[in-house]
Amino acid sequence: MNQSYDDILGENDLKNYFRTAVASGKVGHAYIISGEKGSGRHMLAEAFAAALLCDSPKEGQACMSCPSCRKFSHHSHPDLVEVLHEKPNVISVDEVRSQLVNVIATGPLEARYKVYLIADAEKMNPAAQNAILKTIEEPPTFAVILLLTDNKNAFLPTILSRCICLETKPVREDLIERYLMRNYGQTDYTAAVGAAFAQGNLGRAIDLVSSEEFHDRREFVVRLMDKLMRGTDYEFEEEIKTLKEEKDHIDDILNLITIWFRDVLLYKATGSDEFLIFTSERSLIRKQALKASYSYLEKAFRAIRDARNKLRAHVNFELTTGLLILQLKEIQNG
Repeated sequence: MNQSYDDILGENDLKNYFRTAVASGKVGHAYIISGEKGSGRHMLAEAFAAALLCDSPKEGQACMSCPSCRKFSHHSHPDLVEVLHEKPNVISVDEVRSQLVNVIATGPLEARYKVYLIADAEKMNPAAQNAILKTIEEPPTFAVILLLTDNKNAFLPTILSRCICLETKPVREDLIERYLMRNYGQTDYTAAVGAAFAQGNLGRAIDLVSSEEFHDRREFVVRLMDKLMRGTDYEFEEEIKTLKEEKDHIDDILNLITIWFRDVLLYKATGSDEFLIFTSERSLIRKQALKASYSYLEKAFRAIRDARNKLRAHVNFELTTGLLILQLKEIQNG
């Protein structure tokens, strides 16, 4: 389990907040830590919990060497309770009662605090939320409840009003890029694509650069853009077939196409390839930038956005993706 804030990229405000709370002894009784999957919310919660349970925290952070920290790192600290649930999409009232509500009055066995951590807490059904409400309103002084979520709007207003609500922030692209190169052996090119695509989410960036499928999708987009550039060829059956096979990952592909056109626009506006994401395809980017008008690029972004909205509205997949490709070709030929 993560114990150190030093291992968490970005999130300096939240890390300083938690350090100060532990160092000053001004620890709240219930926190909601929200952020999308991969944003680091779980790592932050673990580092905070480790500091709360540490025998001698240093400047509000776990020392990582005491018996308590060693137990924490091996998932065996008796004063950390991770609420588990049997069904993947629901945390039931019985699970909340048996693992938290009915036992929270029992004090810590070793540490000053007893920490209860509920990952994916938005999965608590209304009955479970109501069951935990009184505990959050009147907790024992030694109890700290951490609710982790990617959707804090799923909580009852009464839950939100009684918790300290904190939210992760996107990590800067340059930090993610350097992290991927240093820790995952990525080239500057693949790290740049992963960082740009991840939109500030380190976990997503790591998943992307580690995924052979993502590299295949990136190469598909490059081939598609190259074909759009060539002559008056309107034969895209193979590309439409590939998109159908990648239906579950169409958002990834649309995002990559958007990043591509962002590069084209950037080069057209600046005449420089210094800040391109698709750096390995700079010659094709330059060629398209010289040929494409600003009006074309505006229409391209609009066509991608419209296709995304149609797919979210469950409009026919093949018709929507086929129309998008033809639109990109039509407006380019102009």
